[in-house]
Amino acid sequence: MSKQEQLIEYITSDIVSFIMEENNISMIEAMQRLYSSETFSKLNDIETGLYVESPTYVYDIYKTEKQNGQIIQEEI
Repeated sequence: MSKQEQLIEYITSDIVSFIMEENNISMIEAMQRLYSSETFSKLNDIETGLYVESPTYVYDIYKTEKQNGQIIQEEI
């Protein structure tokens, strides 16, 4: 597993935990929500560099996407 893949896995794990806690839902439901998001697609795209950001930063992007129906961060 590459360093990038490891970082993506760590961030994904943290975000799933954040989603579970904030929404009081199961891990499966949290994973489905994250995996179906544009944020997750961008996180997995090495070109975006999102994998080097903190889990909290990426989670904020996810929450913004869910509130607005799309990612509105210009640097992504």
